[in-house]
Amino acid sequence: MTRATSMREPRPFSHRDAGCKESEWLLHPGWDDVPRLDLDAILKRHPRVVVLAPHPDDETLAIGATLSDLAAAGVYVTVIFLTYGGGDPVSIRRAEGEQAVSALGPGISMVWWDFPDAVLAEHESEICRRIASVIDARTTVLAPVECDGHGDHDAVARAALTAAGERGAALLHYPIWLWHWATPEEMDWARLRILTPTLHGRHSKARALSCYVSQLHSPDGDPIVGSSVLRRAARVVETVVVPDTTELADRVREDVLPGRARDLVAQPFEAMFADGEDDPWRFDDSLYERRRFDLVQACLGRAHYKRMLEIGCATGQLAERLAGRADELVAMDASETALRVARIRPVAVRWAHGAAPDDLPSGLFDAIIVSEVGYFLDGCELLATLRAVRRRLRDGGEILLAHWQGPVTDIPLDGATVHAQAAAVFDLPLRAHYADADLLIDVWGAPVSVHREQGDS
Repeated sequence: MTRATSMREPRPFSHRDAGCKESEWLLHPGWDDVPRLDLDAILKRHPRVVVLAPHPDDETLAIGATLSDLAAAGVYVTVIFLTYGGGDPVSIRRAEGEQAVSALGPGISMVWWDFPDAVLAEHESEICRRIASVIDARTTVLAPVECDGHGDHDAVARAALTAAGERGAALLHYPIWLWHWATPEEMDWARLRILTPTLHGRHSKARALSCYVSQLHSPDGDPIVGSSVLRRAARVVETVVVPDTTELADRVREDVLPGRARDLVAQPFEAMFADGEDDPWRFDDSLYERRRFDLVQACLGRAHYKRMLEIGCATGQLAERLAGRADELVAMDASETALRVARIRPVAVRWAHGAAPDDLPSGLFDAIIVSEVGYFLDGCELLATLRAVRRRLRDGGEILLAHWQGPVTDIPLDGATVHAQAAAVFDLPLRAHYADADLLIDVWGAPVSVHREQGDS
């Protein structure tokens, strides 16, 4: 096979290592050009999914939310566990794996091959033969990436590459430990593809991960699946890697999706104005909304700002209150109808029509507010927006997120998910946190102490 490209050779690592900071990974500009994978297009040609998991938990850590979504959509998914894992009784690891896969989706099939843990490279030929016997040209294979850095993972990757090439299957790799030992500069970003699982899929993944008690806890307080691994597993996107051989890469390379156009982002909001309402969200009448506006203002750390940005300003009620606290306030929304209402307000605000992340205004800001908009973005859009927001923040500035944290329906994310992902992205101190039964507000950046900055006695 002809090698299309190659990641750097993995370095030795321990699960005890902290690994590269999550903010360094998620803020890296390499993400800017990573396309979304059109998995539906691949499944039209290769409709049966086979997941190769060297150990129980690999399937969930890497692509559990996507597997849950596939099962919910009626796709035939089989997870093949090559070993029972090491260090714990076989019965425990098998029971955990069965519970986890059931949590991902009751329709997912499981197969156990019972190879010995930690020495899969010694059985690579037999593994390749077995893989080839259960796949064909109508199969999509998901296997570890060839440079994941764990000997068992790398062996399964090589076997899958050979078998998929021989049988005409589509192959996608998934990284787990690559995120741990590597740095963003060592990533071959051109091979990466993004998956945006649903909120239901993410919740199923969280439940599945909780089944792996033996991996999440240990008597010495040093579990195999530690906090850094869990942070990566909790991303609002999942990622796969295109194979590094030309033949297999060509089978999936062009299966990518464009981002949502601005009019599609605005469509549900424009529909709310269809009956002629100027305030379909009842911002003017709602006690919750008035409290949100007041709390957002109270959580901002300075009395006045040179330049401020509000993303998702809707009909302008919050912007009207903030206008007196900035020399320049830019308020942006995807809905032109909402902005027509906002422009009536007698305040000095620069109203901007656009959708996050692609249309954010240029330049630096001292304060950026993302209020009640993050959960309308899918995972890919949210991460791109958070990166764009961080790049536009002036040194010493602050980023404020405010979202409803009650239950949601028919939108990509929820408030808790948005704020948890932002906490992982921002390389800034968390200056303020407010939470009640309805509302969640977080402020990152300076001033860490309003009292000290103002010199209050």
